[in-house]
Amino acid sequence: MTPKRASLEVCRWAQELLTAHVATDQTGCLSLRAGDTMVITPESVPLSELTPEGLSWVCLKQGSLQKGPRPDSRFALHAAIYKKRKKTHAIIHSQSLAIMTASKAGVEVPPLLDDMAQIVGISAKVATSWSDRKVRPVLSALKGRDAVLLKDAGALCAGSNVDDALAVAQVLEKGCKAYIESSFLGGGAKINRAEALFMRTVYKLKYSKQNTTNT
Repeated sequence: MTPKRASLEVCRWAQELLTAHVATDQTGCLSLRAGDTMVITPESVPLSELTPEGLSWVCLKQGSLQKGPRPDSRFALHAAIYKKRKKTHAIIHSQSLAIMTASKAGVEVPPLLDDMAQIVGISAKVATSWSDRKVRPVLSALKGRDAVLLKDAGALCAGSNVDDALAVAQVLEKGCKAYIESSFLGGGAKINRAEALFMRTVYKLKYSKQNTTNT
């Protein structure tokens, strides 16, 4: 995908995120990898007002702005994830209701649902100390997973494309909601770590095989 094509996709998917209530208009953030370039939403521009010409292009190798306005303040987090995870090509910052609640609580969310274990990972960890200059806690919490909760700030959800990242965000929202609601009733039945890891591995292997067949 070229940066120009990625810019069109970012604008299109930004509207989808708003419709799905995955991201907020004022603070939502979305990026796409386009080779050695990351196309990301700019700082202080609502998702509903994005234009392909008004997006920020960042060089992943140097971490410097190539084109456009100042990028979202979380661009260094996105860039670090792209550098670490070569198969990740899209990242969404989700601030849906249950995700925000879980991030503010600062508690690791276990898998109560099968699709949480499969699509998100064996749990959703919290990066309690993070910023654009402190990327290690985010990368550590994201290891083996496709989402990380950011303390008091929602979650970063990654995928091989935006459709996959959106699915991660939606499943994480459902998983957080289930955990929050079950906590009021004495706690839900958690999927044990070994079973969750097995479900995750089988899903990823099967999913990767399907992707290979479809390309």
